[in-house]
Amino acid sequence: MPKKKRMTQREKDERAAIKKRLQEDGVLPPDKPRLNRKKFVTDTLNEWNAEMTRYEDYLYLRDAIGCLIGPDLPSISLEQVGVAKVMKIAIELKRYGQKKRDGETVESLVDDVLLPIIKL
Repeated sequence: MPKKKRMTQREKDERAAIKKRLQEDGVLPPDKPRLNRKKFVTDTLNEWNAEMTRYEDYLYLRDAIGCLIGPDLPSISLEQVGVAKVMKIAIELKRYGQKKRDGETVESLVDDVLLPIIKL
């Protein structure tokens, strides 16, 4: 199979003009604004801390996780992998807490439980 040639600037400009025209005609949806990740996370944490204060509220977290990942997914996104990592960390924290021995440190928790999952 021959290697694909890079598009010239003229070709890029033509495609951009076509895309803009199709968006104006309503054939293509408008470009989605970029998500300000830092603001989103900060706002979400603030909402979480203000509204999710009762133990029963964690049932909503379980339901939300179920909305994002499940056994019959056609493809897996990076966000879904992140959700699975959070679930795996929760599982391992539970196991760690059940078998915790005297003298174990936070460093052992980080090294033995958290880092192996985060580095996946």
